[in-house]
Amino acid sequence: MRKWLTLCLIICLLLPTTVVSAKTSPSAAKTYASLHLGSEASKLPMKLPNGLVIDKEDKDGFGYLPVIKLNGKTVWREADESWINTGGTIQFTVTSGGDTYLFYKSGASGGSGIDLVGVNKNGKVILKKKFGGVGTEAKFLSASTLQVSIERENKKWNPERDPNAARHSGIYDVTVYQLSAKGLAKQKQFVKKA
Repeated sequence: MRKWLTLCLIICLLLPTTVVSAKTSPSAAKTYASLHLGSEASKLPMKLPNGLVIDKEDKDGFGYLPVIKLNGKTVWREADESWINTGGTIQFTVTSGGDTYLFYKSGASGGSGIDLVGVNKNGKVILKKKFGGVGTEAKFLSASTLQVSIERENKKWNPERDPNAARHSGIYDVTVYQLSAKGLAKQKQFVKKA
């Protein structure tokens, strides 16, 4: 009986510390796969571990634009609400500190752009940055590291005789950015293609 009582006492003393440590442990960082809003819009809304929700808004029946919500309220909306920019690609992350970064890539054969936004777990926008060019590509290398590739314009392109698609050179300059909770996108690496 005495062993049983001692065992119960030990369990009762250890249980509260286990519960407290489980509640206070920082969440793991996560990078989500990219989604094309034109063909994968049904995968949204998606609730993130920090309480934010990645969702979409219909733009006059032409397609979707991304939004970020907290407690049902929109805290960020894609700024360029032109119907031509609907149906682009998004990718987003959650850092171990609870910040969310999202990029939205949109555009057509004449050029494309990437809008990057950072929102903290309280719903405050901490970062906004735009990238653009003839062609742009982006991907998250980690929850707080973004790689952006911007295509150079074809030097032989003549706007008076060539279509917009002829602007593409296929040569991309690549920049890697470290994103911080202070709203900074610090350049870590730049590779200029010859």
